[in-house]
Amino acid sequence: MKNKLLAIGLIATLACSFVACGSKSEDSDSGESSDKATETKSSDIEYNVDDYVTLGDYNGIEVTIEGEYEYSEEGFEAYVADIIADAALFVPDDSQTEVLEDSIVNVDYVGSQDGVAFDGGSAEDQNLDVAGNCAAGTTQGYIDGFTAGLVGAKVGEEVAYEVTFPETYGNSDLAGQTVVFTFQVNYVAKAIESVDDLTDDIVSDNLGADTVDEYLDGSKQDYEDQLASNLESDTETAVLNALINNCKVSEVPADLLQARVDLIMQMQERQYEAYGTTMEEYVTAMGYDYDEVVETVKENVAESTETELILEAIAKAENITVDDEGYEAFITDLYERMGYTDAETFYEDYSVDGYGGEKYFKLAYVTEKAKDFCIDNAVVNATSTIAD
Repeated sequence: MKNKLLAIGLIATLACSFVACGSKSEDSDSGESSDKATETKSSDIEYNVDDYVTLGDYNGIEVTIEGEYEYSEEGFEAYVADIIADAALFVPDDSQTEVLEDSIVNVDYVGSQDGVAFDGGSAEDQNLDVAGNCAAGTTQGYIDGFTAGLVGAKVGEEVAYEVTFPETYGNSDLAGQTVVFTFQVNYVAKAIESVDDLTDDIVSDNLGADTVDEYLDGSKQDYEDQLASNLESDTETAVLNALINNCKVSEVPADLLQARVDLIMQMQERQYEAYGTTMEEYVTAMGYDYDEVVETVKENVAESTETELILEAIAKAENITVDDEGYEAFITDLYERMGYTDAETFYEDYSVDGYGGEKYFKLAYVTEKAKDFCIDNAVVNATSTIAD
């Protein structure tokens, strides 16, 4: 049977719509939203999950996971090294007094045309990768020749030279034009590559802590939190994949699948409407075939809904139901994180024809509890590895 990366079912569908929508649209406060809610408030879709799902082993299933789950000094050092690399920190290298072809150099610069500085052509305290002709630590490239004239310049000097913008440059006033960039060479820089290179000043200026020790203490807690998150996430994925393998879904009820697709599309359209366009217009403008994109959405939703049905069947078998106190905490957390102030409006915005928002989220709550039941009762064999 299929063994694929987790499709979390209803919760995945919900997460997808969160990404699409971001937060409640302005329309949800209008009379139009209320009218739409009236039209889509019905919860007509009914089915017997046992007609579609044949349950296999789900209670006490054994899974094996492999990842970084236990604290180690080696792993922590690698974790901090990655953070430092991502931060792209550079400090003055007092041993270097001249810009070389492979230097990182800190400069202020002004771009001028016919002796007049042009908009967007000036900046201060910029670290430039001379060899890469880009901002140091990034792939953000500059126009051809922007950094080339810096080679040979001395620290403290001012150097000016001509650079020509390409004909295809986005600003029509500068496209194809030759301008002059004047650079003040502040210092040649070196990269911070490890914890040993850190100082209290570097940390306080760039990493949000007052001292190196404070930074490392905080990073250690973050690292341990990440390890715990790794264990939780990998366990969930392994258990859900085991459920997909062990349980058989004969088919997804067509009307249920359509309701799930409708919800995703509704959330997508609401997001694009907020920017004055439609999903079809945006997708087409980006060079994609709209029908193919919609078909991909349907395929993904069909897969996630299969997992939803499996979890719903487990909930039914284990008599897992909605409890008022737990559900209240669940739904309040969701709608508040989404920027809503009440459940009713939240339900309205997540209602589609044939499936109301309240029913949607109550099923989400029950399937989440069923998933937790399977995880809590699973036998997990975890092999912890150390990050490279």
